[in-house]
Amino acid sequence: MRITALVAADTSRCPGCGTQSHRVHDRYRRRLADVATGGRPVTIYLTVRRFRCGEPSCARRTFAEQVEGLSFRYGRRSQLQQAMPVAIGRLLAG
Repeated sequence: MRITALVAADTSRCPGCGTQSHRVHDRYRRRLADVATGGRPVTIYLTVRRFRCGEPSCARRTFAEQVEGLSFRYGRRSQLQQAMPVAIGRLLAG
């Protein structure tokens, strides 16, 4: 199963300094593996934007937007799928 999505927000917050930015530098597509539904694997194709940080004192020049509760930096899995092996390990290890 494939899900194609993009972020609807106009701005994103810089993770380095917290400044809101609306200056889009680039766009790219991420592929995230998600939890299987009905025994079928789910792949999310998420189009994200790379923003420019407007704060001169910030060390980051550009940053990619993250979707809260779904994606994280350098992640190739959704946050739910990333947490599942930990939960299963805790259940089995007791």
